[in-house]
Amino acid sequence: MTHDGVSEAIYFEAEQLVGTRQQYSCGFSDVGGSVSAYWPNTAYFCGSCGELWGRMVYSHAFDYRPVPTASWVVEARRCVGCGDGQLLVGHDVLDGCNKELLLREFLALLQGVR
Repeated sequence: MTHDGVSEAIYFEAEQLVGTRQQYSCGFSDVGGSVSAYWPNTAYFCGSCGELWGRMVYSHAFDYRPVPTASWVVEARRCVGCGDGQLLVGHDVLDGCNKELLLREFLALLQGVR
């Protein structure tokens, strides 16, 4: 069983795939034999227009599957029509992003600057 590895975060706007991001998300600790791996999927809700406009779904590349208390979290974030529509706000490491996701974020930022 593989206890550590990366996950692929897959980003969607509405039903459109916009890109992916790799992130290290599972680690095995020799101290106490504990494993930390679970990151919930995220749905993005626009508080201005009320749309569930985006989502981020994890695809794990390791065998360990903890039982989640909540498989989804909802994050309030304005969509592109009502605000900046950024998916990567709060993610400080961007080197694991594919070009499509970075381009989408750049264009969302440009649209927000009018």
